[in-house]
Amino acid sequence: MTFIRRFSMKDANIRLTLRVMKITILFFSLGISLCYANDNIYSISDKQGFISKSEETPEQLKLQQQQNPEQRFTITGVVTDIDGEALIGVTVKPKSRGVASITGLKGEFVVYVYTMPETLVFTYIGMKSKEVNLKQDKKDYKVVMESAENELGSVVVEAGIIQRNRMGFTGSYKTVDREELLSIGNMNVLQSLKTIDPAFVIKDNNQMGSDPNTMANISVRGGSTMNITAILDDTSVNPNEPLFILDGFETTLQVVNDIDINRIESITILKDAGSTAIYGSKGANGVIVIETLKPKQGSVMISYSGDFQFAAADLSVYNLMNAEEKLQYELLAGRYGDINDWINNERGIGDYNRHKTNVARGVDTYWLKIPIQTNVTQSHSLNISGGSNEFLYQVGVNFRDMEGVMKGSSRESFGGNMRLTYRKNNLNVSNNLSISITNGYTGSWGSFSGFAGANPYYERMNTDGTIPQDLDHYVSLIGAAFSDIVAPNPYYNAMLTSRNDTRNNSIVNNTSFDWHIRENLRWQASLSINTSTADAVTFKDPRHTDYKDLDYTLQGEYRANNSRNWGYNANTTLSYSHSLWNGHNLTAIGRGSLQSAFFSGDSYIATGFPKGVEGIPSYAYSYKENTRPGYSESVNRNVSFLAALNYNYRYRYLFDFNYTLDGSTVFGRNKKFQDFWSAGAGWNVNREPFAKDWEWMKELKIRGSYGINGNQNVSNLSTNVYSYYAGSDIFGAASYLSGFANPDLRWQVVKKASAGVDASIQNRLNVSFDVYKTDTDPLVVNIDQKPSSGISSYPINMGHISTKGLEFSVSYHIIRDMEKRIMLNVRLTGGSYRSTYGGFEQALANLTVKNGQNPNSLIQYRDGESPSALWAVRSLGIDPATGQEVFLTEDGVPTFWYNADDRVKIADRTPKIQGIFGVSFTYKKLIANVNLRYSLGGYNFNSALFNKVENITSNNVIYNQDKRALYDRWQEPGDITEFKGISLTRNTPISSRFIQRDNYLRGESAKISYDFSKDRWIQTLALKDLRVSISVNDLFTWSTMKQERGIDYPFQRAVSMGVSARF
Repeated sequence: MTFIRRFSMKDANIRLTLRVMKITILFFSLGISLCYANDNIYSISDKQGFISKSEETPEQLKLQQQQNPEQRFTITGVVTDIDGEALIGVTVKPKSRGVASITGLKGEFVVYVYTMPETLVFTYIGMKSKEVNLKQDKKDYKVVMESAENELGSVVVEAGIIQRNRMGFTGSYKTVDREELLSIGNMNVLQSLKTIDPAFVIKDNNQMGSDPNTMANISVRGGSTMNITAILDDTSVNPNEPLFILDGFETTLQVVNDIDINRIESITILKDAGSTAIYGSKGANGVIVIETLKPKQGSVMISYSGDFQFAAADLSVYNLMNAEEKLQYELLAGRYGDINDWINNERGIGDYNRHKTNVARGVDTYWLKIPIQTNVTQSHSLNISGGSNEFLYQVGVNFRDMEGVMKGSSRESFGGNMRLTYRKNNLNVSNNLSISITNGYTGSWGSFSGFAGANPYYERMNTDGTIPQDLDHYVSLIGAAFSDIVAPNPYYNAMLTSRNDTRNNSIVNNTSFDWHIRENLRWQASLSINTSTADAVTFKDPRHTDYKDLDYTLQGEYRANNSRNWGYNANTTLSYSHSLWNGHNLTAIGRGSLQSAFFSGDSYIATGFPKGVEGIPSYAYSYKENTRPGYSESVNRNVSFLAALNYNYRYRYLFDFNYTLDGSTVFGRNKKFQDFWSAGAGWNVNREPFAKDWEWMKELKIRGSYGINGNQNVSNLSTNVYSYYAGSDIFGAASYLSGFANPDLRWQVVKKASAGVDASIQNRLNVSFDVYKTDTDPLVVNIDQKPSSGISSYPINMGHISTKGLEFSVSYHIIRDMEKRIMLNVRLTGGSYRSTYGGFEQALANLTVKNGQNPNSLIQYRDGESPSALWAVRSLGIDPATGQEVFLTEDGVPTFWYNADDRVKIADRTPKIQGIFGVSFTYKKLIANVNLRYSLGGYNFNSALFNKVENITSNNVIYNQDKRALYDRWQEPGDITEFKGISLTRNTPISSRFIQRDNYLRGESAKISYDFSKDRWIQTLALKDLRVSISVNDLFTWSTMKQERGIDYPFQRAVSMGVSARF
């Protein structure tokens, strides 16, 4: 028999610890009897040890059994957690009277009861106590216990640089554990996160689709700033990107995108000022805190996870013409002129007959499938962990080979990590080393739009097997003037040796010390050192059609961009927590950190390559004309001081205060430092004395916070005097002024207010609701300067942006039978926000004028309006008599003349509400999840209508178009249509006709998994656990707007299969 249990007898003021393995009942009984010969607290029977405080003496119990032998019932069973793991040492006690039992090594128990009906009470540290009503005709039970609300893992909120007590925390956050992440998908952590929380939004990239080498555009609660700087500087930095924290230190979006999802233990999304103020100048856009798996004490544990994904391009969104339709459209559009005029139109008739012959002999090339492949992505992860009480270790390696749905595109990532922990008395020392290598390949296939635009009546190869450079060459007969037009062959360029490759390497080493000086006093210190390289090479083959008419010294191009980064982050933290008198609890934290990042980069462009040379720069003829090698370097430093205070009274009334003083080299030299703060309050209503009888109300928390954050996601604008770049003129080498300093440039300050409520009813219904407001004042904006100043723009503080929003999450357990493990849960999440900006007055007038001069611009910079508003001239539709569009002036007067000054706000891109509806079902060892994404109230510009239905000029008529260009355009007087005359080939300005409501319902993900753990055949394979799964992404999309999704790279639909095992 085995006992592993710690017993405490407070009545006798004696503490006894039994750690005896496989001892006989005799020795156990003897030892207990000797220790407690005079205490009426123990009983031994039938190979099962009972240790319990009993109201009857053993002699009285024995006498009762002898007098009423028929009243004793033997109850047996097994106790496990929700994952099926046996629980050792659970106390099992009859509720009315009797002797308690303790579960053994396999969770089994035997207990005797003397009355029926009876109730057994199960208690265990870290688990919710459970009562089971016994039935007269049932003697064996399987009991499933759940984690308690006060278990360590659920009371601690991982805020990254510090930990928060969940019950006493007033901030708005969402914590996702490993199981919930994996229940959505196995491949990408960012895609799983956007399905779980409505505040975490990934904007659809309609241009690049599912390109594996394009980073996601992410925001939390809509972001905090405008993108004007990015527009002017043409930078790829997303100013609304949240801060990512990995194991307590800052990291990049690319690292998170490539991280192995099987390494993650939990992710916490910090949203409001109460939770993000500890990050001071970097927390304005929200914080994503990622904690990876930590080593656990015990014997060696080996775990493996393998995932295999099969994906295909979603071509159903491309509504293109076939060969016969395209030829008919060109004829009606006037491409071939008058085909009955043999005298004046011989060439046009010849072109038409040639194309008609191709159609007649069955040429109907489906160009969309030529650059497409059915890809196979594989991911493998292996982890080994274990250790003693003093020394713990965890070593892991992972590999992922992600192929894109376009040929030649892929992304490879390799990773390794090693975490070592040494524990001695009150001191913990840990070191975590991570290495990652990522390679991205784009190949020579170019943009998908090139294949989408190729005419289907052309063949990609000649009859002799050669590949022509051009599909056709002819003179356009549309309009008053003739023009030479070439239809390029996208397949020809795809067969060349062009490429676009990236390579990123990084090494990060984190060392931390954790010393519990006293029970309530803790000191922590950490040092992170990181280094990384990023190399990008783009090579365009000299045989590319872009160089057909150029001199050989200009044919081919090689672009190289190389960067090196290294830095360190050191911090120290002192925390004190103490339970004061009569339920008063106080926690105080002080922290200081220093961060430094060094960057250097070089680049050059070489041209003039011999044919057949696959991008070897030493074969280049020269640097590109008017260019020279470039080099740049920068050093950014940050220092931060944090003071945090948390107080609560019996966890009923909660108060938080955070203060941060940050210094950064990003801003003006006279404004290097800025302070940030937040204050929060909360009320756990369910812990009030008047709520003690509310057994149905498990949680009811009302919370709110207000504070100030900062945003450093802007360009480095801290130049002290002037900036120059090297160049040349007719007199030789020269330097040009590119910018000068604004020493008084202030920080972007973001004021956040948030209020929310969390409720849990009978552990079935869980509700969370938040409202928030964000004000960024001032913004950092580059303002256009006069040419006489010598620079194009100048950074200043101006304007503000305000965002108001709400979000909610509701989940309900329709079925919740933990013992039989049958559960059905539904959940609904949603979010909505609106942003407006102001305070610019006439400062952005030049930008507005520029956009007004561009008839295809939807952007206007006006105070009091939304950054996502869509501006256009209102349209009354197509005149049935003439086939021309009728516009509406700003004063409401119909007219055929387009005037950009008549633009008004038509709608807003931001949906009124968007979120997820999900269903999860568990039956025994089978788990199924389905998630649907909905979006309502948003509008969008339908580029497919604008570019491929109507705005088809004489030069673009040679490319394939949307079917609606043939069937839905005006052709003769009296036609009631949405689109102007098919023969009108002038440029079409944007009007309200092309702005459409974009409501959609999307099958975002579905997954089903089965757990083979505890099956006998698993044990014969020396496996502890085995789980298999299959998941599907982007099952379908139902939308009110019919548009093309994926212009330069298509979207994909994927099926994934996964397997995970522990040895």
